Formats: sequence, structure tokens, C-alpha cells
Amino acid sequence: MGELWVNYAELADAIGEDGAEKLCRAVGGVSTYIPRTQPEGSPLCGVIGMERMRRLCSAFGGLRVTLPNRRRSEPSKVRIARLLESGKAPGAVALEIGVTERYVRMIASRCKIGSGGSGGRGSACRPD
Repeated sequence: MGELWVNYAELADAIGEDGAEKLCRAVGGVSTYIPRTQPEGSPLCGVIGMERMRRLCSAFGGLRVTLPNRRRSEPSKVRIARLLESGKAPGAVALEIGVTERYVRMIASRCKIGSGGSGGRGSACRPD
């Protein structure tokens, strides 16, 4: 299954500006599967509501999408490296820190986390 990058304007067209903002803040930057039909009790329904979820499923159902990251926190390379070294998955780190999963993977690669490198002590892993 491929991944679709959805820009903010496309998402806002599908579910409205308020819904797009809420969804991007909740799962932006992390690959997320959109079900074909709105499941009862879906975590995404809790974020955007049933009607917006219905429209989201109609527009992107059956696809794995990555939405823009609308969280406003500053990235922290050292904190990302520490969380990765503690065994957290890149997607979980991205959501916790408020960055994209792609950025987390880039930091992991630069810091050589998981490959016997210097981890959080490498030059790319110094504080921002």
C-alpha cells in the first residue's frame, strides 16, 4: 500500500478548516491509515467528530496518508535521540515531540542510532 502526502488545503477542502487544523495537530507528520468507512469509536472520530470523519473517509478512505504537522513546538534533536535510544518507535517519538516521523528518522540516521554509532553524543545530536 502506498502513502499519500495530503497538503493542508486539500484536507481543509475535504473536512473543513477547523477539522483540518485539529487532525493535523493530532496526527500530522505521521503516516496514518484512513479507513474506507468510519468505524465506531475510531480515535480519529474523537479528534474531528463523526461528520468530519465520514467526509475524511469519503475523500481518503483506504489510503495511508501523511498530513502536515501543525504542532507548534520546537524540535529537539537531543530529546528525539534519547527517546529513540530508549526504544520508542519513530512514529511515537514524532507525536510526543511534535515533529514529523520523517524528521525523527533523519535524526536517527544522522545520530547512527541503532547502528552502533555515537548515539546522542554525535555532533549532529548536540542541542539545537
